[in-house]
Amino acid sequence: MKATAKERQTLLDIALQTGGHIETVFALAEANGISITDRLEDGRVLTVPEPLEGGDTRTVELYKAHKVEPATEVSPDDMSACPYGGIGFMGIEIDFIVS
Repeated sequence: MKATAKERQTLLDIALQTGGHIETVFALAEANGISITDRLEDGRVLTVPEPLEGGDTRTVELYKAHKVEPATEVSPDDMSACPYGGIGFMGIEIDFIVS
């Protein structure tokens, strides 16, 4: 089976859509010779391995029935919505007070 990546889809999005389980991302990456963290270009065609043991057909059927196509990639525009915030940007005893 083949799957075509849509705008902002990650390998995990496609793994859930086609295999129904988070663990299918590893088989999908291996079948396509890529890393699970590689960015997918819009329109990239991926080979989807045969249904894997542990896959969740209910999730796949639900996604198909409701035409769900997850797309969770974060863009630079998304990141600009919260500049300089969060734990990674805080300094202990400067703007993150430990009591």
